[in-house]
Amino acid sequence: MSLQIRAYVPGDEPAIEAVIRSVFEEHDFLYEPEGYNADVSRIAEEYLAGGGFWVLADGDRIVGTVAIKRLTEERCELYRLYLLPEFRGSGQGMRLLRHAVDEAKRLGFHDMEIWSDKVLTLAHRLYTRIGARSIGDRSCTYASGAQSYEEWGFVLDLESADF
Repeated sequence: MSLQIRAYVPGDEPAIEAVIRSVFEEHDFLYEPEGYNADVSRIAEEYLAGGGFWVLADGDRIVGTVAIKRLTEERCELYRLYLLPEFRGSGQGMRLLRHAVDEAKRLGFHDMEIWSDKVLTLAHRLYTRIGARSIGDRSCTYASGAQSYEEWGFVLDLESADF
C-alpha cells in the first residue's frame, strides 16, 4: 500500500464524491449534491482561492480527502476530512490533518476553525489531541430542510499544533 497525499486535480470530483458519499451513508447523513454537498462538484471555485483541497490516494484510487477554506486573513476553516473505513486506525487521518495544518501555515494563517458533526467522536479526539480547543456547539439544518444536525466547534492555534 503506497498512500500519497496530493493536490486535487480537475477530474477527481467523482472519486472525491464517492469517498464523501460513502462516509455520509455510513453515518446516515443526508447527501445533497445540489445542496449541502454542492461544493464537491465545484472544488476549484470553492476551495482553491486562498485555501486548498487534497486527496489521499492509494495508487489511482482516492481513499481520503481534506480541505481548507479562507475565512479571514488569519483564520481558515478545515473542511472535508474524510477517510474510507478500511484506511482508518492507521494514522492516515492524522496525516491528512497534519497536511492541512502545514498548508494552512504555509498560506499564512494563524488559526484553524473546525466544525464537526457530534457523532464523529473519533475526529473530535483527533482535533483535541493536537491542541484544538472547544468553542461550543451549533445546530444546523440542510437547505432543503430535510435533515438537521448538531456540530461541535474547535479552534486550533496553528503554531502550537502538537503532532
